[in-house]
Amino acid sequence: MYMAEHCTELAVECYRIALDELRSKTLNIRLYEEVWQRLRQLDVDVKKDMQWVEQTRSQSSLIREDLRREVDVAATNSQKKDALKAQQELARQLVRMGHNDEAVRAWQDTRDYCVGVQDQALLSIEAAKINQSNCRWLQVSSFTQRAVQTLAKSVNEKMQSDIDVLQLQASIGDGRWAAAVGSVRTLKYDSLVNSELFVSCAVTPQDIALYGALAGLAALKRDSIKADLINNAEFGKFLDHMPECARLLRCFYASRYSECLGRLDKLLSLAALDPVLGPHVDQLRATIRENIVVLYTQPFVSSSLEGMAQALHFGSTADLEELLVRLIERKLISARIDGTSGYLVKYTANPRDSALETIDRMYRSLSLHSEAMLARIQFFEEETGKTRK
Repeated sequence: MYMAEHCTELAVECYRIALDELRSKTLNIRLYEEVWQRLRQLDVDVKKDMQWVEQTRSQSSLIREDLRREVDVAATNSQKKDALKAQQELARQLVRMGHNDEAVRAWQDTRDYCVGVQDQALLSIEAAKINQSNCRWLQVSSFTQRAVQTLAKSVNEKMQSDIDVLQLQASIGDGRWAAAVGSVRTLKYDSLVNSELFVSCAVTPQDIALYGALAGLAALKRDSIKADLINNAEFGKFLDHMPECARLLRCFYASRYSECLGRLDKLLSLAALDPVLGPHVDQLRATIRENIVVLYTQPFVSSSLEGMAQALHFGSTADLEELLVRLIERKLISARIDGTSGYLVKYTANPRDSALETIDRMYRSLSLHSEAMLARIQFFEEETGKTRK
């Protein structure tokens, strides 16, 4: 759906696939009719399966009511395991019907019938997955944190794998790049391959590679990218599924910034079709470009603005100057722009000025400590009833 909404060339094909998937794998009548209507708006002559709609509507409602009665009967007879099983199946039925908010409440209601920490952790993970499908990242973070706390004294590799992936997506969805890189470092490829999220294709190894590469370029320094991503054996297994991400990281580390930006634009075009990364593409492009500009200027005492604009794929020298001004104001670059010569000239501090600044800092620190000491002395004198002579 997200891809169809953001890529007109693929819209018809995406909606057709979505229509077939909804009919064959879900009971979501509302979304099926919405997708069918969008195809009609694109002048696509597609037949609406009214038999499936009516049959699904009647059968799904009957199944839901039967499950609710089953929960009530088991709870009345104090059969917690049977009540738990029926309540979990009810929550899954609501997901298949597309009633996600009601499904989250149903999973939370399973808490009354849980018989162990595994059951309690499962309800938080399943609630997080439902919110993941709706891109509600704050709720995903909240539910996964509950699952982590629940499993603090219990080890379940499968559940932990799901939690790690969900936390990674929540960090990406919220634009927390450093946290996302931290999540990538904890992922174990062999544990994730058979996880439910991977099997259902809700997340793929290619997604993990793309998330880690872009988040790393936005949050990490050059040396950290090599240590945490390029030389990370576990992350390397994900990169094997998407070699273009590995090439991008190596270009960045090797300071081949012109090639790096070209590869970055291609990957961001792909990321724009991802519901997790898509809303942050412009922010990622700006942040990564800022990091590249800062690194580009570090080895040189002076840099030609025209040459830099050409090497770093800026539309004009004026666009580059505008970015340099912002970086200088934020003290990320210690330099000045020489408009006459068209050069960025690195600022070199005068040793005398540096010495005066150090003396000034020492004086301020000494004054602050002296005032604090006098205040303590006055306090002790007042407490003991003495007066200063």
